[in-house]
Amino acid sequence: MKKFTIASVTVVAFIIPAISLSTNFNNSNINNKTNTNKINYQIDTKKMTSDYQHVKRVLISGSSGFIGQNLVDNLKNNEKYEVFRLVRRQPNNAFEIEWNPEKSSIDKDALESIQPNIVVHLAGENIQGFWTEDKKKRILESRTKSTRTLAEAVTSVSHPPELFISASGCTYYGSDIYEPVDEFSGKGKGFFSDVVEKWEGSCEPILKYNQNIVNQFIDESSNSISNSASDSKQPIRVVNLRTGLVLGKEGGLLGAMYYPFLFGLGGVIGSGKQYLPWISLRDTIGIINYTMENPQVNGPINVTSINPATNYEFTKAMGQVLNRPTFLWVPETPLRLLLGKDMSEETVLSSQRVLPTKLLNYGFRFQDTNLVETLDDILNKSKK
Repeated sequence: MKKFTIASVTVVAFIIPAISLSTNFNNSNINNKTNTNKINYQIDTKKMTSDYQHVKRVLISGSSGFIGQNLVDNLKNNEKYEVFRLVRRQPNNAFEIEWNPEKSSIDKDALESIQPNIVVHLAGENIQGFWTEDKKKRILESRTKSTRTLAEAVTSVSHPPELFISASGCTYYGSDIYEPVDEFSGKGKGFFSDVVEKWEGSCEPILKYNQNIVNQFIDESSNSISNSASDSKQPIRVVNLRTGLVLGKEGGLLGAMYYPFLFGLGGVIGSGKQYLPWISLRDTIGIINYTMENPQVNGPINVTSINPATNYEFTKAMGQVLNRPTFLWVPETPLRLLLGKDMSEETVLSSQRVLPTKLLNYGFRFQDTNLVETLDDILNKSKK
């Protein structure tokens, strides 16, 4: 009985934040220090070559989060991209733009100056913690307000971006999914599903902007007005990343689960039959890069592995890779009593058998498809 109690407390303490990191996007704290220096927004002089016109300027929100930090590092090593960050404080250099999504404000002059070609929006309130009504409100509004603020801002500049990539979640399909679902499946039920629907709906300003361009083109065509395509504004491509549980060395799902399993306290949760829509960090960054470089990618895409694993399979894989026992078990009843029915069923007990059908149809090639090999690569082979 003592072993069960220790396992229950430990697994709950670590699995809850792990599952709650399924969206993997964090907001940075606002820095109230005043920067009196006027920022002179300019291009990266290191990339001022004869081919500079081919360099894409990428503006990223949530760049201090798990995925955001890794995306910034990845793009900085790619000569085809120049990276700018949205920050919730005074900018420190010409590659940062201040915004305050809670107040729906952004430095539009700076946005106009850099004229980003691509916007990647990854910011949002971390969903870990108990679901008070205030917490649920922050989870929703941090996503909808920030997305709408950014969508309205990019459509108001003289040269809007060609691509708007926004974070989303595969919780769109619900939390009780044992049969395969993909982007062609309908919306599910539950708090997270409703959040994702409204989150993606916050891109509406861009969709309206695109519709206005189409209407203008139709009007000009019917009136025989001749305008070259290069002189007219183009629609903004919108991609929603319905991301699963991201596996990486220093954050995401493994950041919370590593030590309990390392100490032999990992175990199956509930029935163990619930599916975890895992995806490696490497493939997540690869998908974002692929989206930037392939204009056929459009709309919601599932950022999940082609082989979702059950909780039981994931638990045994962790034990195998770390060479630790995984015989402990946490039943459903105490989780429901501790967390409440809704929160438990949409986090630690949720099942999402989500497949990335659209990415496969587009031709994206996943690097990490075997869970054991992926975990081994992250937890063992990456060690120096």
